[in-house]
Formats: sequence, structure tokens, C-alpha cells
Amino acid sequence: MNIVRKIKTTELPILTQLFNYKDIDDMIAENTCNIENGIVDIFALFDNGKLIGELHVKYDNEDKDFAEKGKRAYLFAFRVHKDYQGKGLGSYLLETVIDELNANGYHELTVGVEDDNNRARYMYEKHGFVHPIARIKETYQGDSYEYDLLLRKETL
Repeated sequence: MNIVRKIKTTELPILTQLFNYKDIDDMIAENTCNIENGIVDIFALFDNGKLIGELHVKYDNEDKDFAEKGKRAYLFAFRVHKDYQGKGLGSYLLETVIDELNANGYHELTVGVEDDNNRARYMYEKHGFVHPIARIKETYQGDSYEYDLLLRKETL
């Protein structure tokens, strides 16, 4: 049985099951602070209690292209365990999060997608992320990323 729910700060270490963080303590500290301050939620997809997917949502950002409190949310760190890919579970997680965000007044959503990730780009476009609004370059834990920031606007 698949369940999507927000994880608690005490559960943050389980995220290492889906991503090889270079500095786990830093990841836990950063996410704990952001969750406690209402800046981020981390939605997790479980299959019979096993973590199989995650999707982080940021509600506010200095760069308003990404997120603006009460208006636009940024979706990132979207992962599905390789053994569960290709089964529609990523779409299920994404749709569940989109529905919750829409219900909470977020009708503009953004997501970043790298040039070589055609599978993700296809899924995002299928879910309405069709407006490129920025080209982003950033570094996280020593790794550099370059990607398109795509916008999805919900018609009211």
C-alpha cells in the first residue's frame, strides 16, 4: 500500500536511503531548521512502510522565481528508488503533492530539470510544468548543477 505523507525532523536520516549525501549532519541540520521554520516540507512516499520516494517543497525563497510565501512553491529533490521507477509512482507522488499545495492556496509551482534528464522533463511537462522562466546554476555539497526552472500555473 502506497502512502504519501510529510516526514518529521526525527525521520530525516531515512533520506539517505534515496540519496548519497556527502555531509549527512549538514543535510539534517539544514532540513530541520527549514522544516521547523515553515520554509520546507518533505513529502515521502512509502510502500508498506519502506521509503521509496521523496519530494521537497520550498515555500519561500530570496529569488521569487522559485518560491513566494502563499503564492508560489518550489519542488525539488524529487527522487524515486530505482527499483520502483517506471510504475507511475513518481507521478502519484507528484500529483498528491500538487493537490495538497493547490488546496493550500499555491497555484504556481516551479521545478528544476537538468538538460540530460529527459524522463523527468517529460513527466513534468505532462503535469503542466511547461513554462521555462529561468536558467539556473548552483552548487550543493560540492556538486554543480545547471538546469531550467519550469513554471506550472493553475487556472482558477
